Amino acid sequence: MAARNSGGGHTVAPLDLDGNPQEIADDEVVVPKDPVGDTKVDENGILAGGREYRCRTFTVLGKGDRLYMLSTEPARCIGFRDSYLFFQRHRQLLKVIVDDRQKFDLIEREIIPHSYKGRAIGVVTARSVFREFGARIVVGGRRIVDDYSEEKARAEGAVEGQLADPDDKLPPPGVEYNRNQYVAWHGASAVYHTQQATLQPEIGGVGPFRDQKKKSVVITDENWMLEHARAASNFNSLLAQQRRKLWADKGVYEPHTGIVMVPAASQPTKLTFEYVP
Repeated sequence: MAARNSGGGHTVAPLDLDGNPQEIADDEVVVPKDPVGDTKVDENGILAGGREYRCRTFTVLGKGDRLYMLSTEPARCIGFRDSYLFFQRHRQLLKVIVDDRQKFDLIEREIIPHSYKGRAIGVVTARSVFREFGARIVVGGRRIVDDYSEEKARAEGAVEGQLADPDDKLPPPGVEYNRNQYVAWHGASAVYHTQQATLQPEIGGVGPFRDQKKKSVVITDENWMLEHARAASNFNSLLAQQRRKLWADKGVYEPHTGIVMVPAASQPTKLTFEYVP
């Protein structure tokens, strides 16, 4: 079910466990309120008590002071490669597609690059992300203390005061947290970096990857798409090279028949017998 949002844009209401569209209000799925959790975040998504989000937040044209995040950024922060599974597995989050006016306003404010002008841009309210992930979306977040639902966190066996993400790199005092690490055009995903592949050959060969040298590329909002395409093209070439070598050396073992398969193109198509007296 598609629905228009106040201030423009459109979205699809997530379904509940029974397959029915959930109730939507102010670009969020309506959920039961938590009195304790509501003291940690206000209606616009502003965190209380000195807490800060690990992702960038911003307002959207026509939507007042409510804070939003680009849907890909909290997804990467939590550990998803893209936002599709992020929303599929967390049905209390609502992906909102901004309209063209809102998109070009985000471009002018340098929240998204100009190269995104032809794309559908999805955003999600910061408050709904905090409700869903609590301490995991807070800089230096600690379980229960920084969780929206303390009762739910305790039921999950969380230890009060324990770091929600011990692997997160926290800056020293006085230095701002690096939110750009979750921004695609700043190199949030390893696919945007041109670097040595780590794929191992399947059948004993050394493979072509060993001789590849690392190439250091500075990723910017102007070249990230080009470097992404180059990296993908280079990786495809390396795969084809490795497969040709493996096929030429040993073929590919087919376990169901016990036969070593080789490409038909590498085999003769004619056989000639010649009598030698």
